[in-house]
Amino acid sequence: MADSALQFDNVTFRYETQAEPTLKNINFTIKTGSKTLVLGPSGSGKSTLISLINALVTEENGDLSGRVLINDVDQSGKDPFDRSLLVGTILQDTDRQFVGLTVAEDIAFVLENEGEPLSKLRQAVTDVAKRFGLTELLPLGPNVLSGGQKQRVALAGVLVGDSPILVLDEPLASLDPKAGQSLLETMDQLHQEGITVIMVEHRIDEVLRKGVDQVLVLEEGELVFDGGADELLVQPDFHDWQLAQPAYVSLIEKSGYALDDLTDISDLVKVDGPKLADKLSDFLAVHPTVKAEESFGSTALEATGIDYQYGERQVLKDIDFSVQKKEWLALIGENGSGKSTLARLLAGFLPIQAGLVKANGKDDKAVELNGLPLAEHAQYVGYVSQNPNEMLIGLSVFEEVAAGLRLRNVSEETINEKVLVALKEANLYPYRNWPSQALSFGQKRRLSVLAVAILEPAVLILDEPTAGQDDISAKGLLTYLQSLRDKGLALVTVTHDMALIEKWSDRVVSLVNGRITSQTSPKTLFESTDLLSETSLIQPSDQVLLERLGLKGKGASHE
Repeated sequence: MADSALQFDNVTFRYETQAEPTLKNINFTIKTGSKTLVLGPSGSGKSTLISLINALVTEENGDLSGRVLINDVDQSGKDPFDRSLLVGTILQDTDRQFVGLTVAEDIAFVLENEGEPLSKLRQAVTDVAKRFGLTELLPLGPNVLSGGQKQRVALAGVLVGDSPILVLDEPLASLDPKAGQSLLETMDQLHQEGITVIMVEHRIDEVLRKGVDQVLVLEEGELVFDGGADELLVQPDFHDWQLAQPAYVSLIEKSGYALDDLTDISDLVKVDGPKLADKLSDFLAVHPTVKAEESFGSTALEATGIDYQYGERQVLKDIDFSVQKKEWLALIGENGSGKSTLARLLAGFLPIQAGLVKANGKDDKAVELNGLPLAEHAQYVGYVSQNPNEMLIGLSVFEEVAAGLRLRNVSEETINEKVLVALKEANLYPYRNWPSQALSFGQKRRLSVLAVAILEPAVLILDEPTAGQDDISAKGLLTYLQSLRDKGLALVTVTHDMALIEKWSDRVVSLVNGRITSQTSPKTLFESTDLLSETSLIQPSDQVLLERLGLKGKGASHE
């Protein structure tokens, strides 16, 4: 077995349609059986990098110089199909990877192509479905699956084969934190079995809980860091690289404690330093880590007695809740709990089978939304899908955001002013003249949010708005949403993002098996082990650190 699973030797790549290279003089080596994390802001070249690894992009797609070696063999001129036997891939956009009419067919696809006997194929599908909790989903089609469920199906479809290298593009983006940790545990197990794991991911905090052997950081197509996680977290350029600092490291840094004085900084269980607890205790006395609770005024949206089912399968039952004007509500729950279905129903994309939904417009008059035409419904409730490809219509970035305003006969002067401001706040201004389909998946997600949010409905529902975002982009988007909230807009975010829940949301509504089990504050959520468990969330790393240092409760907001 070769010591090197993968090597980039002075690789530069430029797409045919672009003037400048996407990757520039890339050099690194990944050892066989290691686990590598690839980081970088949206548009830095991460997706192109892994596409060169798995041959989704080759010299036929542009100008490629340098060498890509797998198991010490130069891949220049090799058949891309042969590469697929060496490298298994989980795409960021799982819709592009779903090839079967059902979950079972999708998982079986690789084995069918390899001509495996039917009896072996069926047993392999049964075994891998059980491993990933997909048994009950085997007969279902992709149209009824949540984003997280599609992610697990894609992983099962790859792991049913025997590729020695596994590449994952944003594998946690659509997963709740508990499912994410389960996936990372699976990656750790595969790593221990000798499989080389290469993972592109923004959620550094969660990945580091299971550890990595190597970290690569890309910035504007160049490799700016190649080393270990401990070394990465103390880099002076860490924030300049637009990386999401783990919550516990951010807390320590904000307290004024020198990161260089810490030991085992990348290990949440072991990280420590001289008088660290004292420094944090003093800091928390005036800087709480959880958002303070607020009071709100009139109701923006109210749902009562909502039921919904797909065929014989009950998805929602007895849903009763409301959201107030200027309130930021986080809708939480494990993958498949009914969150996305509820969001789409409230937005008018699914029929209200039972119950009542009412919204208050700018004149504070309650309007019953049941049965309204979609265009009229959208004046009260805006919706941003988890999948940005469902939202974009193929125009330029500027025109995508401006389209809805034009449909409402807003003046061109006002459109130009509003759109340019919004694009700057969401870190999309440099791409304003690009075709929307030329953006990365994370950039498309931000663009789809802006295209709806700029219309300023009474309520804006967002399905996983920060998934797949680099740190600067996510914060820019959240800051923009906060500005809309401050103007009176109510926000409902379907989310697994612990930082969004902890730092930005005002109230949390939890869904378990299609039923609301609690409506509480972020503070109460993170103090409740049972509630975190039933909604498949995990305790934020800053709260874990405080509890380990005997400071539990000191990070809570002042009442």
